[in-house]
Amino acid sequence: MEKIKLAVVGCGDIANRSYLPAIKAMADQIELAAVCDVNPARAEKAKAEYGAHQAFTDAEAMLAHTECSGVLVLTDMVPHGPLCVAGLEAGKHVYVEKVMAVDLPTADRMVALAQEKNLILSCAPSTILLSPFQQAKKMIQAGEIGKITLVTALGAHHGPARWDGYTSDPTWFYQPGAGPLFDLSVYPVQILTHVLGPVKRVTAMAAVSIPEVVMTAGPVRGKTLKVETEDTIPMVLDFGDGVFASVNTSYNVLSSRLPNMQFFGDRGSLTTPQFLDDEIAVWHQGDARWQVDHLPPSLYDKLGVAAGLPHWLDCIRTGKQPVNNGPHGRHVLEVLLGALESAHTGRVVEISSTF
Repeated sequence: MEKIKLAVVGCGDIANRSYLPAIKAMADQIELAAVCDVNPARAEKAKAEYGAHQAFTDAEAMLAHTECSGVLVLTDMVPHGPLCVAGLEAGKHVYVEKVMAVDLPTADRMVALAQEKNLILSCAPSTILLSPFQQAKKMIQAGEIGKITLVTALGAHHGPARWDGYTSDPTWFYQPGAGPLFDLSVYPVQILTHVLGPVKRVTAMAAVSIPEVVMTAGPVRGKTLKVETEDTIPMVLDFGDGVFASVNTSYNVLSSRLPNMQFFGDRGSLTTPQFLDDEIAVWHQGDARWQVDHLPPSLYDKLGVAAGLPHWLDCIRTGKQPVNNGPHGRHVLEVLLGALESAHTGRVVEISSTF
């Protein structure tokens, strides 16, 4: 199998924690042509540790001077869109960490470029590839628990500032263009739309519940962070035909025993796990107890956050569109931006796109 030459833009926590190790583990399929980071030391460290041919501090220079087929965009969220547009304009397949962009015109440009140039645009997260969510979709679409009427979902944790193991400065997560809306609710919204189809309407409320946080993340431990974007956002999604989902999103949930998602149908209920667990549970009307299954891990499950990488490579080779494709990512972004608009205006927001 001929190796696919890739370049990575952004050598921070998510790159070093998930994607670069996955690339190294897939060395029989991938040649790491270049890495790029605005921090020269991080770029050089990634080059040395993961065997990249070149290191850059400027993405434009990297695109101009690197022979590669695909680019992974793993930077902070705000630059995602412009970097993806640059990569697509240069004729590269693109994999982008969530969210794909922070505004719809840029997302529209990304989708259009990928279609015009016949390029593969894959948009994280890759959670929908994991076994529990694929199994849940099969069961729900087969009617195992009847017509879905309500879903509860949680996209929340303690926030990266309170994550002792976070290896970079998490300040940007708490600034405009980021926050738990884009960082965390993107997971349940992507899964729900994958299972139930496009959202028709969204309503939400939002607030800065905790204005200051004392950080425990490694490099900034002990520093006080000012929270500059909403850190708590409850929302309700309307899928039409009497199907609703509540999604609670926050950086202030220090621990929880709730299932990640609970689907309620007119003949039963189903739960899916927290992000990387293997448990799926179903209850049918008349059952004395819940049936709990632990699914055997697939390749995607073993890769976790980087599950989308082999899927993207397969799509590059075959020309198939990825499950987490550009139009789906764009729809998810419209829902998230619609939730923010609803929170600011106090109105229900109509969602116009499908996928």
